[in-house]
Order: sequence, then structure tokens, then C-alpha cells
Amino acid sequence: MTEDKRTIHIRGIGHAEQAPDQVVLSMTLTAQNKEYSAAMKIGSQQVEMLREAIVEAGFKADDLKTINFDVQAVYDNEETKDGKSTRYQKIFVGFECRHDLKMTFNFNNDKLNAAVDTIATCLAQPKISIAFTIKDIDAFNDKILKAAARDAQRKAKILCKASGVKLGKLINIDYSWSELNIRHENILCQESAIADKKSSFNFQPDDIKASDTVDFYWEIE
Repeated sequence: MTEDKRTIHIRGIGHAEQAPDQVVLSMTLTAQNKEYSAAMKIGSQQVEMLREAIVEAGFKADDLKTINFDVQAVYDNEETKDGKSTRYQKIFVGFECRHDLKMTFNFNNDKLNAAVDTIATCLAQPKISIAFTIKDIDAFNDKILKAAARDAQRKAKILCKASGVKLGKLINIDYSWSELNIRHENILCQESAIADKKSSFNFQPDDIKASDTVDFYWEIE
């Protein structure tokens, strides 16, 4: 932007919405034992049981992806009384092995129900969460940015006309390239009645809605 030119700065706001077409099924497995090796062994067995469950539901074993793995010592605080004072002492409970995994597939109610039914009855007893999202996030982001550009240009033309000036050439675009969170999430409790009978959820996730802003600078004449 040159100092000898008059400019107009407009912030364009882009909105887009789209029905989700993809499911991210996330599962968390936890195993605890006083012995490190035993906790690891139980954790490994849980993963194998979960892989068998998803294969039974019609998926491939390698559809199950690890997103996080952690083993840590677990302690409890034991309370002891000494006269009027109270002391707390850390007592070693054991080692906890935590495994976070996910499966991603095209949204289909029958396929999702089959996965939930089978996983919920798996002996590994994973905690399950379902996220609805969009497969082609780049195309969705493109819609938002195009809408922001149209919005800015419309505002610029209106303001210039109202001010009796002419909109000149576009001289700068400023965009932060921030990452958008494009998903809807629902939590399923492992203690639910899903484990007792076949579920028939008719999931109707709301449209994914997102917005973003872009700053535009034009010369004015």
C-alpha cells in the first residue's frame, strides 16, 4: 500500500455449511495392573480384541489406527489422621496403559450401527465417541474463502458508491490461514443398553457450519 494513495480496508466474512459425509469413530482402551509388563500385555490383548470386533463388523483390521499410546504410574492419595492434623500419602496403585484409536469411513447409518453394535459388545470394553465431519475439507474451506471475497467486494462497492468515490484496484489481501474445526461430536457411554441388543440409531447429524475472515485493501479514486 503506497502512502500517496487513498485506500479502503474491508474485512470479508465467509460462511459455508454442508451435510457431513464422513464418520470418525474414536475408541479409548485402558488397562491397569501392578506390574508394568502385565499392563502392557493386557493393553495389547485389548487392541487385538478390538481389531477382531471391527473385522466382524465388516471393516479391515488395518482400518483401526493408533492416535495415542501412553503408559504411566497411577497413585492414590491415602488419608491418615495424626491427632487433629491430617496427612496425605501417595500410594502406588499400578501402571495404566492407555490406547487411543480411531476409524474413519464414509457416513452410512447401517455401517455405523454395525460398528457400534460390535464394538460395544467387545470384551475390551472401549469408550466410544462418534464425530461427524467432512471428507473434502479443502473444498469446504475454498467455499468459505470465496464467500469472504464476494462479501468484501460487495461491501467495498456499497461504501464507495455511498461515499461518492470509485473503487480502484485490489492492492493487498491479508489472511491468517487459521485451521478450522470442522466436526460435530456425540459421545456414546459404554454402559448403555447398546450392549444388550442390536441398535437401530437413525443418525441425522446437523450440517457442518463454519466461517472465516479475510482482510482486503483496495485503492479508491
